[in-house]
Amino acid sequence: MLKTSAKLNNRILFLILFLSILPIIHIGSFSMPVLYLLIPIVTAILFLITYRHIKQFGWASIPKVVKLITFLFLLIIVEIFISSILSAVTTLDKFIFPTDTIQYVARFIFFIGFIYFFYKGKIEADTFIKYFLIFLSAAMLIGILQWIPWPGRELFIKLYPYRTGLEQLERLGLPLHQLRVHGIAQIATANGGLATLFFIFGFSVFKYYKKYNILSVSLMVLSLVNVFASQARAGLLALLFSLILFYIISIIMNGNIYKKTLYLVYSVVMGIVIFVFLYLIKNPFVEHMVYRWEVLVETGGGPRVDQMKYFFSMLEHPFHYLFGLSKQVINQSEFSYGVEVEPINIFITYGAFGFMIQYTLVAVLLIYFFKAIGKSIENKAALTLIVASFVGLFSYQIFSIAYFFFREIRIGLFPWILMGVAIGVYERYKIKENEFGLKE
Repeated sequence: MLKTSAKLNNRILFLILFLSILPIIHIGSFSMPVLYLLIPIVTAILFLITYRHIKQFGWASIPKVVKLITFLFLLIIVEIFISSILSAVTTLDKFIFPTDTIQYVARFIFFIGFIYFFYKGKIEADTFIKYFLIFLSAAMLIGILQWIPWPGRELFIKLYPYRTGLEQLERLGLPLHQLRVHGIAQIATANGGLATLFFIFGFSVFKYYKKYNILSVSLMVLSLVNVFASQARAGLLALLFSLILFYIISIIMNGNIYKKTLYLVYSVVMGIVIFVFLYLIKNPFVEHMVYRWEVLVETGGGPRVDQMKYFFSMLEHPFHYLFGLSKQVINQSEFSYGVEVEPINIFITYGAFGFMIQYTLVAVLLIYFFKAIGKSIENKAALTLIVASFVGLFSYQIFSIAYFFFREIRIGLFPWILMGVAIGVYERYKIKENEFGLKE
């Protein structure tokens, strides 16, 4: 019976991860990932499980971090409704249901759902790591199949189009260095950030799990190609920052700062030498990359600065600073997508209160993962997932200076799935340690 149940759970995990890389669907004017269709089912299951668990074991049996995260997510959702009522009603003279709450609900539901299933040992961490490597590699391969010339390129562009996909199809005759891969994210910048997260997971598995080496190396290579083919400057910055974080974590865990620093300096110098050499011989990919950075500097930040100036000029009342303009007001503004600098966008949309709650959630998770790194060294699966979650979440905050982390709807569930599994596996590991008296 247990084996049958385990097989069923593994199949459910396989299905969820498969659905996570499918193209978004359109219901009316709302576009969403296929996984969002499961929200009512997952919500009902979680409600019943939580009710039974609390009734049997009491509220105290739920890990503290889960209680705190639940509280913060509920605060975020309440704050979004307050923002919508105060700003949308006073500005637009009507209440429009804040559909942006659906994104936060989806993240919370799947996040908590994955915590529960791995905390209870319904699915083995090894199974998740293997499946995740497979589907992340498939996701990155889709981006490459949109990029390189081959007979099926148009099909993958139409399956995962940027807007209507017509602009991408019209540009197919251009050289590869002038094409930006949009991938499963369907937006090139978002695809660059997603590729960085996937590289981080592949590197974590290769370095700490010491298993599935072919899969993890394949994922790293495919992810790097997507970062550069997406020409996402924020993705490149996040990637470089992640390597620095891996270096810091390695020193904290193993010491030997001299040797590791020497290796880092050597790697950086060699990377610069190779980059300069390619630029001097006029490699088109490197030249185009340098050109994009030059444009950013020459324009003083590009259109993002104009977006910030425009929205700050709209903050006219004290409650705008406290609770923001609301997504409903922004949707009907000149820049309907908001500010592509997420910390500023959150402040503009949800005000100081919303900014404080959302980044408190990020800070809580980062502190939790950082503390857990040293305590999970004896469990390779837990360590791998914790390190990947810490580096991935931190790096995504660097990425968010040029695009969205919280607001990205198409691929926004991947980090939360990873972090949910990491917390579930680690909290289960802590219980086992306490049972055997291995640690306090």
